[in-house]
Amino acid sequence: MDAGQRSTGEANFDIDEVAYDKVYGLKSIGYYLSLTIHDKAHKFIKKKGIIQNYGVMVEYDDGEPMTFEIWILNQDEGENPILVDLNPIPIDRYLDMINQNKSITHESKKENNE
Repeated sequence: MDAGQRSTGEANFDIDEVAYDKVYGLKSIGYYLSLTIHDKAHKFIKKKGIIQNYGVMVEYDDGEPMTFEIWILNQDEGENPILVDLNPIPIDRYLDMINQNKSITHESKKENNE
């Protein structure tokens, strides 16, 4: 593993140091964000060498959802995807990402029919 990358232990994704600092700074919402990424990691498309962005909605203790844009590097089979960066986004941006099929927390009609 690269020096600038951390393992998330039992999780099925790794995290870059920059993203780690941001997740850690989010306190409990960062924990829920990590759980959401862990649960939805199977949705990340493998594109060698290309960082992809996804929308994520996270609900936590007080019930107020927060929306984020995350950047994932998902290389080869057998390698964990890497969370490269993340930023909070307004709900309108998240809804745009749903329309572009770039949300990992929204089930599309296509997924529900499969």
